[in-house]
Amino acid sequence: MALSCRSGAAVKRYLLLLAQENCEFRLPEIHSLLSLYGGNINNIQDDHETSPFCVLNIPSEALARKIMHRTVCAKSLFELWGHGKCLNELKQSIQSYPLENMVPYLQPNSTYKICIHSFNKTLTQKEKIVKIDAVEFMPFKGKVSLQNAEHIFYLLEDYGPNPNTAPKDPLKIYFGRLRMDKEN
Repeated sequence: MALSCRSGAAVKRYLLLLAQENCEFRLPEIHSLLSLYGGNINNIQDDHETSPFCVLNIPSEALARKIMHRTVCAKSLFELWGHGKCLNELKQSIQSYPLENMVPYLQPNSTYKICIHSFNKTLTQKEKIVKIDAVEFMPFKGKVSLQNAEHIFYLLEDYGPNPNTAPKDPLKIYFGRLRMDKEN
């Protein structure tokens, strides 16, 4: 189910992974870039200022890419398929994402991989594998390719602002398809 904005255009959700430097400038920069490109500054969802995750509700990937090309604070851009405070909420959120948007990336002749990114908690490889196995409800039909995947998906977890008091379970979980990464 796509959101819609005042103009009637469908709105898609994107997730920005923000850098951990200059935290006080991150959201003002994104607001400024949205304003520059004609986006609405009310289209940002942010749970807390210390989180590196910023959800954008915007009409197009083209706008998201323009923001990524100009920003110094964002590291990665994801097409957000779902999010929640626990695995069940994540699953419900993903199941409400339009299937027609997923189908091109779930084909039997495609390759994919799922990466894990955790904020303020270090996970062992074994813990990462358990988390990847937990999203087995995803209807992937392609083959896993860790080296040359056509489609890269991320499970991103937010463990709060303090790594010294990180909870056992994440405060928020996101799942999305990588669209642009400045680090590569």
